[in-house]
Amino acid sequence: MISEHRISVGGIATSYCENGVGEPIIFLHGAGFGAEGKSSFIRQLNGLSDRFRVIAVDQLHFGGTDYPADHKYINRLGRVDHVISFIEALGLKRITLVGNSEGSFVAARVAILRPDLVSKLVLLTANSVSPAFGDDRDEAWMQACRQTYDYSGPMPSEEEYIARWRERACAQDLEGARREAYRRAAARGQYEIFQNRPEEEIDMRLYVVLQQNYIFPYLDRLQARTLIIWSKNDPTVTPDHGMKLAKLIRDSDFYLLNNAGHGVHIDQSETVNKLIRQWHT
Repeated sequence: MISEHRISVGGIATSYCENGVGEPIIFLHGAGFGAEGKSSFIRQLNGLSDRFRVIAVDQLHFGGTDYPADHKYINRLGRVDHVISFIEALGLKRITLVGNSEGSFVAARVAILRPDLVSKLVLLTANSVSPAFGDDRDEAWMQACRQTYDYSGPMPSEEEYIARWRERACAQDLEGARREAYRRAAARGQYEIFQNRPEEEIDMRLYVVLQQNYIFPYLDRLQARTLIIWSKNDPTVTPDHGMKLAKLIRDSDFYLLNNAGHGVHIDQSETVNKLIRQWHT
């Protein structure tokens, strides 16, 4: 059964969920409004717990984890040290670290900085570490990102928020967790944080600078064995992005799944869980 916990991580009250026993796997969620550990990875918390100790942490200003006192947006790079300290606070080493979306940047950066903590790395539709093409193809995915991550309008109602997930085969297990996540984010003023993101988090041509500075130059020192699972149907990060990333990581395996959007671990949860199981054998 999934249990919920809070732990002090460098003085930051940090929320996380876990289920199961065995080799630890820590999951890092993305950065959209309402994102958090449990609602993002409930199908891994339940689907992998018979063999692994599955842990899904709420990163800074997400879920039940502390928000900054100034209520300012903390970017991908700013979440790295918190995750490192969280792993250390649990007394873990040589774990499997999994990231989806912006969580993939955090996961990759942690693996680069602390190979003693991460022996295996899983990147799920990892747009935040995807190389740009440097040609006309970039405008298509950048435009898709602008539309998907547009927070200029009013905060959606709970039913509007849930309706978007129902379009992606949102079953009862996920809907309950998503409603909890929405209510928590709305009550804590998370939408306003997204509305006040700095320009480098909005302009996609500036957004890629962090990965150019903190990911790509260091991939040759990445010691963690890497599994890359990609979505075929996500316009914000095309299959070509995934294949290009896989070529940059020497010890990597790449899988492309059809009928899956940005949350490949949700849309194709059974296949993703199966791949993770097989990869650990």
